[in-house]
Amino acid sequence: MLILQENDLDEFVKVEVPEPEGEEVKAKFKKDMIRTKRIIADSIKDHLIPHVSPLETPMKMYDAFARLFESQNINQRMTLRTQLKNVKVDKSENVQAYLSRVSQIKEQLHAIGDMVEEEEVVMTTLNGLPRSWESFIQGVCSRRKMPKFNKLWEGCIQEEAKIAVKDEKLGSGEDHLLPHTTCVLQCTFFFHYRDWI
Repeated sequence: MLILQENDLDEFVKVEVPEPEGEEVKAKFKKDMIRTKRIIADSIKDHLIPHVSPLETPMKMYDAFARLFESQNINQRMTLRTQLKNVKVDKSENVQAYLSRVSQIKEQLHAIGDMVEEEEVVMTTLNGLPRSWESFIQGVCSRRKMPKFNKLWEGCIQEEAKIAVKDEKLGSGEDHLLPHTTCVLQCTFFFHYRDWI
């Protein structure tokens, strides 16, 4: 639209401009109409040109392109919403990579104008965590107020670190410390998460 405005041709895509009377004015009109159609065709990708090139007026071309973009936008929105709904932690990835994927989908939805509510992103993120995170999920869900996504991200990173420490102690044969460690983790659980509400 900016290029059309710079060339004083934007009126051709806003309204259907009637062909004027008079040979000199008519020639300028046709030349401007062709320039407008060429600017539209040059500004879109090659695979979209067949959708707009057979149309007679610049306004029809512009409207067809706008409708085509809107339908692609709806399809993209549906695809991203489905991805967000079905996102899960892969066995081979850490929680940082998982949260990055969730964040990327959220940002892509935001870029096409679909504002996803914070609570929906948080709930979807929690639903994608593995079963071994059940106590963490219950702790987050038992709060009066759901945390924001960035606070959940911080909590997940801390929880992953705690799980890694616990798994390391299990693997090192420090079984005599395990009950005490489990008790400490359970006792500090609510104090730990209370800080990032």
